[in-house]
Formats: sequence, structure tokens, C-alpha cells
Amino acid sequence: MRHYEVVFLVHPDQSDQVPGMIERYEALIQRGGGAVHRKEDWGRRQLAYLIDKVHKAHYVLMNIEVNQETLRELENAFRFNDAVIRNLIIGRKGPPEGSSRIYEEELREQEKDREREQRRGQEQAARASEGDASDEQVEVAEDRE
Repeated sequence: MRHYEVVFLVHPDQSDQVPGMIERYEALIQRGGGAVHRKEDWGRRQLAYLIDKVHKAHYVLMNIEVNQETLRELENAFRFNDAVIRNLIIGRKGPPEGSSRIYEEELREQEKDREREQRRGQEQAARASEGDASDEQVEVAEDRE
């Protein structure tokens, strides 16, 4: 069996079907005696150029180990699925090590977004507590008069 890296692009209108598609392709690979070493759902991304009048697509990466017959079945599954607008299968020397660069980049970006949200929440809480303190000072001043 050989190792392959598979990337396929799904039409953005069909993004909700991607998890089911991944499961079907994994089942096809496992039925053929193969293995899925890594799968990454990169989500919806901008295309470099229009494909079928579409400017975005849902990207999925899979690193697999299969025989030639199962690989042909997978290629046919891509070809006859209208939701898959492009696919690329590349032979690899061995199984992948770790996550892909794109996936790592996406995780870092998500972490930055979480940190920004936390900071915003803390700033809003600080502003709210400052506002409460100034309201109390105004009430105390009014009571003195």
C-alpha cells in the first residue's frame, strides 16, 4: 500500500454535507483495507480564481494509505459527486507527521481571536465597574445636599 495526500474542494452551498462526505470516503478507504492517517477540515476559504462561477469553497485534507484499486474507487467517488468541484491526489513517501501548516495557522488564528474576545470582555467589565463606581459617587453627592 502507498501513502497519498488528498485535498478536495466542496461547493460552498454543500458545506453542511462535508462531515457526511468525509465519513463516506473514510468508510470506502477502510473497506479497501486502507487507513486514514490524518484528516483536516479547513473550512470555507477564498479561491485564487473562480471555479464554476464560485469564489469560495470548503477545503478538506486527508492523508491516507491505500492500494491502487481503492484509490481508483476514491477518484470515481470524487468524479461522480457534483458537490466536489476539485480534487487533488498526490503520492507521498510516508505517513504525515503532525498537522499541516495551514491547519496550524488556522489554530493560531483561532487562539488569537479567543484572546481578543477575552480582552474585550475584561475591558467591558472594567468599564462597567468604573461606571458603577461613578454612579455611586453621584448618589452620595446628591444625598449630602
